[in-house]
Amino acid sequence: MLFKGFKEKWYILVMACITALQVSAQSYLEREDLWVEGKLTEMTLDQKIGQLFMIRAYSKGNEAEEKIINDYIKKYHIGGLCFFQGKVDEQASLINKYQRISTIPMFMGIDAEWGLGMRFPKETVSFPRQLMLGAIQDNKLIYEMGKEIAKQCKRVGININFAPSIDINSNPSNPVIYDRSFGQSPQNVTAKGYMYMKALEDAGVMACIKHFPGHGDTDTDSHLDLPVLNHTLERMENIEFFPFRRLASQGAGAVMIGHLQVPAIDSRANRPATLSQRAVSNRLRGDMGYNGVIFTGAMDMKGVTKYFPNGIADAEAFLAGNDVILLPENLPKAFTTIKDYVTEGKISINRLDESIERILRAKYKLGLNTIPYVEPVGIYDDLNRNQSTAIKQKLAEASITVISDDDNLIPIRDLDGLDIATLSINNNQKTIFQTRADSYVDARHYFLMPQQLSQQFQQHQQTLSRFDKVIVGIHTSGKQNDFSKDLPEEVIRFLSELQSKTDVIIVLFGNPYLLKKLNFADHLVLSYDNDPITQDATMQAIFGVSDISGKLPVDISENWPTGHGIFKGSLKRLGYAIPEMIGMSTSILKNIDTLMAEMINDNAAPGAQILIAKNGKIVWQKAYGKLTPDSYYVSDNTIYDVASVTKVLATTLATMKLVDAEKINLKSPLRHYIAGIDTTDKANLIIEDILAHHARLYPWIGFYEKTTLPQKSFGYNPMYYSGMLQDKYTIPVARGMFMRTDYIDSIYQEIWTSKLRESDSYRYSDLGFYIMKKVVENQSHTTLDDYTYRNFYKPLLLTHTGYTPLLRHPEFNIAPTEIDNYFRLQTLRGYVHDMGAAMLGGVGGHAGLFSNAKEMAILMQMLLNKGAYGGTQYIKPETVKIFTTRHIKSSRRGLGFDMKELDPKKTKSTSELAPASTFGHTGFTGTAVWADPENNIVYIFCTNRTYPSRNNQTFNNRDYRAKVQALIYEAMKGYRASAYL
Repeated sequence: MLFKGFKEKWYILVMACITALQVSAQSYLEREDLWVEGKLTEMTLDQKIGQLFMIRAYSKGNEAEEKIINDYIKKYHIGGLCFFQGKVDEQASLINKYQRISTIPMFMGIDAEWGLGMRFPKETVSFPRQLMLGAIQDNKLIYEMGKEIAKQCKRVGININFAPSIDINSNPSNPVIYDRSFGQSPQNVTAKGYMYMKALEDAGVMACIKHFPGHGDTDTDSHLDLPVLNHTLERMENIEFFPFRRLASQGAGAVMIGHLQVPAIDSRANRPATLSQRAVSNRLRGDMGYNGVIFTGAMDMKGVTKYFPNGIADAEAFLAGNDVILLPENLPKAFTTIKDYVTEGKISINRLDESIERILRAKYKLGLNTIPYVEPVGIYDDLNRNQSTAIKQKLAEASITVISDDDNLIPIRDLDGLDIATLSINNNQKTIFQTRADSYVDARHYFLMPQQLSQQFQQHQQTLSRFDKVIVGIHTSGKQNDFSKDLPEEVIRFLSELQSKTDVIIVLFGNPYLLKKLNFADHLVLSYDNDPITQDATMQAIFGVSDISGKLPVDISENWPTGHGIFKGSLKRLGYAIPEMIGMSTSILKNIDTLMAEMINDNAAPGAQILIAKNGKIVWQKAYGKLTPDSYYVSDNTIYDVASVTKVLATTLATMKLVDAEKINLKSPLRHYIAGIDTTDKANLIIEDILAHHARLYPWIGFYEKTTLPQKSFGYNPMYYSGMLQDKYTIPVARGMFMRTDYIDSIYQEIWTSKLRESDSYRYSDLGFYIMKKVVENQSHTTLDDYTYRNFYKPLLLTHTGYTPLLRHPEFNIAPTEIDNYFRLQTLRGYVHDMGAAMLGGVGGHAGLFSNAKEMAILMQMLLNKGAYGGTQYIKPETVKIFTTRHIKSSRRGLGFDMKELDPKKTKSTSELAPASTFGHTGFTGTAVWADPENNIVYIFCTNRTYPSRNNQTFNNRDYRAKVQALIYEAMKGYRASAYL
């Protein structure tokens, strides 16, 4: 009975909600009907006729032009304005002014096929043109772009966007469509046209699909003359009509008619479809059942004006079935002629009212039943949001198309040992494309201008042929018929010959039809634009950052037809993006700058590197402050002593690799791996307990304390140290300080004889990693530094990561860690800060590693990738999972890795906002590395907070590492909140 009562209550609630929705929809329709019918009743004939016109407007500050428009609004009661070039703030002000004086609020339209940048290229973003979008396989990205364009349109007062073009690009010589079409496949054009159209409409901007009946297969520019489309209706039904028929019933607010003659529809000479009742009323309205607003094409184009005089053309267009006469060449004449047609009975009042009602209903849906207002303040900031750039980055990445890859070179896999060059054609200075290569390899860069002498071509040929791989970027204008200019025969011969001598990857930026001249290329990539974002995305793709999934939107040849494109999977290398591309807020992340300024000003640390990556993309990489308060500025290449981060990025990685090789068993006792300890209480310690800090080991032994003199002013104790390298003193501890060679044995003997704790509860211990160093070296038959270098740092091209950095790097590029007045009596720079690791010659299992933020991020990303990076599996996925899963006895430790503390009573080393699965480590010098598998985040913090003194606790007390980490999660929340704005 209880369940029955619950069902009844639930049923009543559901029915109440349905009823409320029905009442709401009904009341909306009733309000619309009342407003439309009221306006129709009160409008004069002149006001009705005026609603049929949408005239040209600019925002260039031309007062005479503004006065004309002002007068036309008042005298002719025009229904709308179509804006072209100018300034966005000026346009906003003009729209406010014009809307205030209009009896009925006006349509404000713009031709913004690739966004407002089409009309305001210097003031806001230009999204990719439709041909580039045609290569994309994820149509949700088209919708995302459409929504952003709609937001931009509304922000400047625009309520109609004359987009998308759904013409089928079946004629490469078409002078008016070309890259304004999504491509050659009717299905692809329809799918993408629908997503763009729907996005605009969903966001409150009227979409206008165009140019019916299909302008794709013409070779005459309708701006200059009347194109003729000589195809049968059967052919047109399968191609040109295909997208219009399907989108006509799917919510398109408007359709624009093209100025082209189609004899199969209307055989009258020189009769454009715009002026053909058979095309507009019979075919589009009747046959296709379209009920939305129909716009003419621009009536000042020669495709109309060459054959029909002003006024007559406009009246004939209305008679044909159009609702809105767009851009009449002579408004007074057009208005008068249509009025004459009405008074003479050529146009009935019913026919006029039919269009006026359609226009009014469209205006009501756009909110034009009240006078809109555009806020001019902040308009530039709103139009240039990072969200727009992020969408453009996504579109660029998704459109890249691999045309050929005979030897499977793309993406480039094994970088170690490769000598790579880049060549930029049609540029004489380093491009964004080439610059991005520097993020992955130490490449050499070259440039070639087609007008160079043949001798210079030959020199380039000889130089480039010595490289293992050459990545060539052909940077074209993107214009339709600049074949000989963009890619002359000399360049073709040059590339063909170079390809015979070495591996060449050719990237064409621009016109896809230029591919015909590159049919010899073994490894060929097409990127459809030459802008910086596309160049950057393309080089990242070549190095395996993301999947390459684009498909040709047009036919190039028999071998390269529409839909051709070789899919290439990501190698999971770290890429680069702005935060918004992966769902983070830049404005919130900028608070990191404030935190770092506070840290430096309060002398908590002299400087830092911070890197944040999400979804495999670095979104924040900055250097702050100086190496010391009075020295060089920190750079991305500055090397830091990472202290206990060594435990995870050296010793633990090495252990994982040896577990994979079945040379270490985590369940085995220590005596299996270290000889001579059978009689000690360390013999039966279990490897996984040591790694998880549950092996009863004490935290630390001050080995150095026994080796120093009571009075530091006396210098080093000669029993243990020498100021120079000698036979018995071979262990480098610091500059001009060498330890007795045999004393390392004494260190380990002290570990073996040290007491164990009674409890196996968690207790952080450096001693366990002294021990694991021995285990790794015994099982690998080499030193820890050599093993990690050969298996991780070298193949990953981590040139700034490793032990004893002064062997490879100048001192000035290494951050000092402390002015040591208690042991080594000098400023420590390039020598490990940790005293015990120093006594091991700088190579400790617990400390000793040096690195920078970028290279530690690569190692942490490799772990997030389940052990894979750059196409190589460094560690098995199951091993990564074992080590990064919380140990059964611990509330915060994996194996080797620190994790978020789950016990609320205990100190945490992460932000409270980080999820429980977060793993990584911190270091005494101020470093931190954290990976969040739940959100696919890598966070790296490098600093030398111990300089000038380790006793400065301001850095730790103010918890800067956790505060920065918290901002990462706040930035994710902030982005989600801003997505609704």
